[in-house]
Amino acid sequence: MKTGKLVLAGMIAFCVIGQSQESTGGIPEGYVALLRSDVQAKKVEIIRQNLALTEEQASKFWPLQRSYDNDLAKLNDDRLNVIRDYAKHWDDLSDSVASNLGNRMLDYQKKRVELRKKYFDRISKEITSTVSAKFFQIEMQLEDVIDLGVASSIPLVK
Repeated sequence: MKTGKLVLAGMIAFCVIGQSQESTGGIPEGYVALLRSDVQAKKVEIIRQNLALTEEQASKFWPLQRSYDNDLAKLNDDRLNVIRDYAKHWDDLSDSVASNLGNRMLDYQKKRVELRKKYFDRISKEITSTVSAKFFQIEMQLEDVIDLGVASSIPLVK
């Protein structure tokens, strides 16, 4: 899993750089989308390697996982919009803009926890709580790597 995390971390860092450059006319959005799809493929591979499922469990799990990832992607678009707004205002960040951005980021974090809880309950109900717990253990480790890549690429407020 460590190798997978390093590959994923490198791809995420590159995606984040691409996202921040895109907002200033750098890497085209289509290229960023391609990088995101590569990250998604690596993520699924890591989950498959670490989550041993029976055939019956897999037939129930993977549609739920895809649904979770689709919902998470929509939520991550909100996060990306906050980051883009922050980059746009970084040189002249007023208290009111900082307050707006901070509240939007906290709202994103709250929604992310709510999304995890929703899918933890669904996977627990449709498969088992053990499978759900292991999936979210893996998922949260991967999200932590992603979060670190994102956070390390964003300068602190002036």
